[in-house]
Amino acid sequence: MNAYHLSMMAVLSYAPFHRERKPDEAPTPPPYTVPGCIGSVLQSQLGHLIPPTQFKQSGPFHLLSEEVPYSKRLEIMPYDPERYAKEAKANWKYPEEVHFLHHKKTETQAFITHNDKVVLISVRGSQEFADFLRDADARQVPHADGQGKIHRGFHDAFLVTRKFVDQYMKAFYRNGQTIIVSGHSLGGAIALLLAEWLQREYSDDIQLYTYGSPRTGNRTFVQAAQSLPHHRLVNHNDPIPSVPATWMDAEWKMALPGSAMLIASIGNPMIGTVLLLGGLLNLRGDPYQHHGEQRHFMPRKAGQSAASSVLWQPGCAAIEELTCAKFAGAIELKGDMPARQSFATQVLSMGEHFNDPGYANAALATLLRWYASVSREKETGALFTDRERKQLGLQIESIQAEVEQVPALTYTQFRHNLRGRTDLRFDRLTELQLRTLFQDGQQQLNALRTQQRQELSRAQKRLKAQSERTLGWQDVFGDVADSPALQQLLKAWLTLDANQAAAGLAKVTPKKNERAYA
Repeated sequence: MNAYHLSMMAVLSYAPFHRERKPDEAPTPPPYTVPGCIGSVLQSQLGHLIPPTQFKQSGPFHLLSEEVPYSKRLEIMPYDPERYAKEAKANWKYPEEVHFLHHKKTETQAFITHNDKVVLISVRGSQEFADFLRDADARQVPHADGQGKIHRGFHDAFLVTRKFVDQYMKAFYRNGQTIIVSGHSLGGAIALLLAEWLQREYSDDIQLYTYGSPRTGNRTFVQAAQSLPHHRLVNHNDPIPSVPATWMDAEWKMALPGSAMLIASIGNPMIGTVLLLGGLLNLRGDPYQHHGEQRHFMPRKAGQSAASSVLWQPGCAAIEELTCAKFAGAIELKGDMPARQSFATQVLSMGEHFNDPGYANAALATLLRWYASVSREKETGALFTDRERKQLGLQIESIQAEVEQVPALTYTQFRHNLRGRTDLRFDRLTELQLRTLFQDGQQQLNALRTQQRQELSRAQKRLKAQSERTLGWQDVFGDVADSPALQQLLKAWLTLDANQAAAGLAKVTPKKNERAYA
């Protein structure tokens, strides 16, 4: 349930607080009436017991929400310049100035709110062109007040967001509140840096949910943040979690063995794909690494949408990086940086990367599927069915076959193909340098293939083990699993047309006493 609700908060983070403003235009006081905007959802709807159905321009989506006293609702600061004169002088006159960040220079955007139990922070992903340039700049810089090195663009955005959040926390945070941070795409990278800082500065009681987040920092940073609870959700067809990589580095100039092998294998692109599957490294320093416990939305059959996905933990980098590897191979073949950036822009527009429909629909499908599983079995249910396990297993077998389909490439073929392409990195290399690239590339390929065989074999074993795992009500609904109101809320929520349609796509089988899903 948390994964679904926070995916909607990640969608909401893309919206304006009320409406788009000109640079010199003052914020708007309430009421907030623009459908799908942050102020409307938090203040005009949830604050007045009206269930929201539109988040930015996405919908209809329905939260599982119940009526609570005003003191327990997510708070939006009242607009009263006379009563809050001190705050007004400190640029907190309007609710938008308190709860919303839109930093023009870096195009960083986030919102924050709280009630008596939680502080909720959501950070926006890649939307503006400046965001993409930040994504593409893969150079590392030292973490400003932590350990390790960080992607420079993400780090700059984090510093802006940290200042905004720190001001709010000093005013409203109280011991005992759980801090919940979410973010999609670029927002997930910023959310990770933010949550790691909040854990050090404010509280260990923190939860982080990211959707399609790219790699953020190096090994030292990841190890230092190891104690941070991080639910990292990834769509199967989303390439962004496998960046940044060498081909997105703004200073990319070097001739690398993997690049040479790929370009020389025009007739055999699988060589390049396999080389890239194992994880792309930055040009200097430690490799970028992922933080957190990865949960993978994998469609039951290849080519199906996120709405039919099954959530599991493959524990295999090759599965996660398959899509990115194929895109990276195509980008590499374009040669120069502008061409690769243009191609990467197309990657960012992929439906499986956008939070809606990709992640929001996948999270909703999982919530419906898990609920159906535990409700059929009364107390516990299966993580997925035997049929779903077989369908996922077939996809792993397909990847295993792909790893093995690497045709032999002689040095003569390698040299001929490489010389036949216009690429400044390789045009002036000597015969000795070319032979060295070829030999190094072959060694990388063989080592990578061995590693991936082992990882994919382990993934099949993990799939079998997870098919035997049982789900309980707390796995699905967390700390509200024992709430007396939950069953009544579910009864009404499940009958909504949008949820009926989503259950149909998810192939959820209803209980005998419930009407069939559309």
